[in-house]
Amino acid sequence: MSSLKGKTISRTYQKLIQSDNEITDSFLKQISTGSGIPTSLKLSTTKAEVKKLGVGTDGETPDGLLHVLEVSAGAVTSSTSANQLTLENSTNCGLSILSGSSSFGNIYFGDVDDNNSGSIFYDHSNESLSFATNSETRAVLNKRGDLSISGTLTEGLDRYSLTEYFHDLPMLQLGNVEVTQDTSGTTAVTQNSRLVRITTASIDLAATDSVEFTLNNNMIQDNSHVLAYVINSSGTIADNAMVSVMVHDVDDASCKIRLSTNAVDVAAQTYEIHVTVDPHLRPNGGWQLSGTNVVESRIGYGSTVAGIKMQTAGADNDQLIVSPKTGSDGIYKGGPHVALANVSPWTSNFFTPVSKETSIQMPITTSASVADMAFWGGWKITTTGAYATDLHQAYFIYVSNDDLGAFNTNGNLHFVYSIAGADYITDLGIVVAADTTYRLRIDFDQSFKASVFVNGVQYGLINSATLGGATESNSTQPSLTLSSTQDLIPVLGVQALTSTNKDIHSHFIKATRNLT
Repeated sequence: MSSLKGKTISRTYQKLIQSDNEITDSFLKQISTGSGIPTSLKLSTTKAEVKKLGVGTDGETPDGLLHVLEVSAGAVTSSTSANQLTLENSTNCGLSILSGSSSFGNIYFGDVDDNNSGSIFYDHSNESLSFATNSETRAVLNKRGDLSISGTLTEGLDRYSLTEYFHDLPMLQLGNVEVTQDTSGTTAVTQNSRLVRITTASIDLAATDSVEFTLNNNMIQDNSHVLAYVINSSGTIADNAMVSVMVHDVDDASCKIRLSTNAVDVAAQTYEIHVTVDPHLRPNGGWQLSGTNVVESRIGYGSTVAGIKMQTAGADNDQLIVSPKTGSDGIYKGGPHVALANVSPWTSNFFTPVSKETSIQMPITTSASVADMAFWGGWKITTTGAYATDLHQAYFIYVSNDDLGAFNTNGNLHFVYSIAGADYITDLGIVVAADTTYRLRIDFDQSFKASVFVNGVQYGLINSATLGGATESNSTQPSLTLSSTQDLIPVLGVQALTSTNKDIHSHFIKATRNLT
């Protein structure tokens, strides 16, 4: 034992400070105080040993064997199951593993039978992160974000989820495709959609046995199957009379519709005619199209980009918006009408998303130009991109000018949430670029607050209403408390701000929520 009692410091530690070449004694020697009381420190020429070591602990007892403290995190101590190494700070805290550019950074988990039965390792040569169990690599996350696993991936059973890949294209609902014929029963009618509801001009089938008119519709092709039939009339049709509808001369973008009788006079009246173009093509059961001058032919499947392409028709302020079906127009005529909650699972199961700890993902990819356009996606009362319309909302928006509301930095992606008409606009600092994918995600927590992520990175939200928007330095700050009882729907839209087609690609929309 080394001791200061009765000895000078130089005499006591002469051997301990010598080099390996000067002495051969490398055995640990316990250090004692000047009174001969042993301490927990042992030293030799090649090593040092201490029972517990605190770095920056300022006289406080370390939580475990090694405790590195910058600033106390508060009234918290390390778990006794994991206190061999404790790193602590009041703000961000971390551990860095620095390796060669073509080497591995490793964390191993071992036992008496295997010193690396489990491991996490990063391969700098191909920028991949791997996870191993039972000494075998089971999962690899590559630099593109692709995850490959060797076992079975099981989704948790405590969450309800819906994913819309738009395998069936959404269409305009009947409430948006109603058209009234002008002048007479022979006047041409124009409506560009797969479903059409025509109210004819007054037709006197007592004076003539048949009347026909042209339906101009760019959803019709020369080999299309066009189905038309009468669903209602404004007057009475005698029991022995019959009004039939015939479709003929089907061509690209048009067909002719003929009404005729069975040679029994029918008094002058108007008719409601339902038209379906290519009924064998299944429409989307839960989602619909809407917007200013929306044209069904402008939504279709991507080619180089997976998903659907959403394109405006070509005039200034034209829109194309996808949202869940929220009404029963045309499903039942007269009544009883189907309950609103049963029109789409997206409305029935996610109508009050804030209360259900809902998470939604809306990955989109921009086109070759993002000038003179806007796009938005998230939770809204209506489908409009303008933030002044809805009293409650939580959504991403990009707009190149102030047509949809004032933004201080129009070239950036913003997030807007509103509480009882107070708008909180966060400039996320992301400059929206052409041909770029943005993975948009909104999470509501149990405190009814929103957190947002773009491409897997969290962005903080401002907590004070600021005209035009402001940035938030705290990247993990959520929103203020949102309304937990407000009905909201998921919406994704694109709008042209010039007389040119504008488009985005939607890859899918996925939402999950608590079971109850």
